[in-house]
Amino acid sequence: MDKETYSQAVSQLVKLAQGDTGGSRVAAQVLLSAYNGEAWQLNVVDLCALDKPNYQAALDVIRGRVELYIEPHTLIANGGRIFEELWHRWERYHVENRAKPLCSACSGSGRMWIDDSTEIECKSCGGKGY
Repeated sequence: MDKETYSQAVSQLVKLAQGDTGGSRVAAQVLLSAYNGEAWQLNVVDLCALDKPNYQAALDVIRGRVELYIEPHTLIANGGRIFEELWHRWERYHVENRAKPLCSACSGSGRMWIDDSTEIECKSCGGKGY
């Protein structure tokens, strides 16, 4: 594993984690567990939700973190800020929140649609999803 491969994998998964798909959630789990494994833990079975290129990137992040001993946020510009944003965005999957039941109003998304083009924060859970 070389640093460039690791860095590219982090960048690729950050881009995915900033989205709003099942793959985004998994990318966030990989990145955040590599960033702070006490607070974030990857559900290995969730890797099945990734397509082949993103699965490979996830493996490269895991290998890079273990083999190079470099924290992932240090490999990208504004990494500290970006990882703080991911931490907040995916708070639902923090180890302290995983066991909490999903919000019944928004099914755990933290968001609700008013109409086809307007999305708002769920008022029942305050956007937390639980």
